Amino acid sequence: MSDGFSSLLSRSAPPALCRRAFSLVELLVVIGIIALIAGGVGLALNDSGGNALATGQTTLAALVNTARAQAAVNQTNARVLIYGARPPAGDAEKFLRLLQVVREILPIGSNRWEAVGPPVYLPQGVYLVPTSTSGLLAAGVVWPTSPVLTSTLSGPVGHNQPQTAPMGNNAAYYLQFGPDGTVVSPPLVGTAYWRLTVSTAALASNVPAFNNSGAVRGVLIRPSGSVTFVNEATSF
Repeated sequence: MSDGFSSLLSRSAPPALCRRAFSLVELLVVIGIIALIAGGVGLALNDSGGNALATGQTTLAALVNTARAQAAVNQTNARVLIYGARPPAGDAEKFLRLLQVVREILPIGSNRWEAVGPPVYLPQGVYLVPTSTSGLLAAGVVWPTSPVLTSTLSGPVGHNQPQTAPMGNNAAYYLQFGPDGTVVSPPLVGTAYWRLTVSTAALASNVPAFNNSGAVRGVLIRPSGSVTFVNEATSF
């Protein structure tokens, strides 16, 4: 009887829990996923005005954090891609609005990339300000005397690997992180950080025309990969 009762207790006792602390890399992954989900929820809830601009800013930060975490976790290169194929050759719906995180398939230097998670659109009417705004400024709009006019990105370059869908064979701007989670491309010139900026624009012949020099938000990205939100056009 005693032996049977002891045996029952032994079978019903929960196993000992194995405990360990989270590593910095694991925390980065969790933060990136949470931020990406939050950005996706924001996209569904906010579709115009200042809320849409703030949502675009949050989306940029989420994708940057996700790319940084992917690079560190997988010990490879990772990029935030921005669709850069200008209409009419490119898709007007995607131009400067569609973003995707990709990571390089090992070994490093293979130049073969695979998508990480689903593509994300910026809110309607909000676009990433490209590296060059040539031909994209609406007539009569005077932008602040500030680096805010452009985002710090490389490209557009061709991404013809099928793994980078939905970019496909189209050109894309990109920001790249190395295996240690730091920014490695494009090179910094004359500043201590990279920047990604979003602004409102109106479509003119299927091409965004930036029409409000004050409606600008974005993120600053330091060489370490850390992100800072910037909410004023003149604060970049």
